[in-house]
Amino acid sequence: MTTALLTGCGDGRRINIPGSEITVKISSRDTGGTFAVLEGLTPPLQGPPLHLHREQDESWYILDGEFRFEVDGQAIYACAGDTVFAARGTRHTFQNIGIEPGRLLTTVVPGGLDLFFEELETMAPRGTVPDPAKLASLVEKYAYEMLGPPLAARTTMAAGAD
Repeated sequence: MTTALLTGCGDGRRINIPGSEITVKISSRDTGGTFAVLEGLTPPLQGPPLHLHREQDESWYILDGEFRFEVDGQAIYACAGDTVFAARGTRHTFQNIGIEPGRLLTTVVPGGLDLFFEELETMAPRGTVPDPAKLASLVEKYAYEMLGPPLAARTTMAAGAD
């Protein structure tokens, strides 16, 4: 485990995943798996599918933009300077609801989310969709559960039902 670390502005390992660009600021490898810190750049109206982490707590500090989070069915609106927390085992997702890319600083305890994203990027390089069977295996490996589509897709489906 590293005893001191500086990741400068603009530094870190960049990972491209569907719907977001992630920069690993502090890797799980640096902390012996204790935690990881990631900076995410999320385009307008984008965000991850509804999911949960069985073994990790996750928090987001909003650096830029406006976001809608959903944690166990509770809608939370947050903007620059706000912090949102989702305990392990909670169903959660978020969406950038602004018109500009939004930036989040994500901390996950214990670590591992960065390693998941590294494997996901290898499985689905920029512009491709991961093979569902391989993705299911990866999700299980990291003790995650995919529970539904992103907020943008759910909002579109709900609007179409009216």
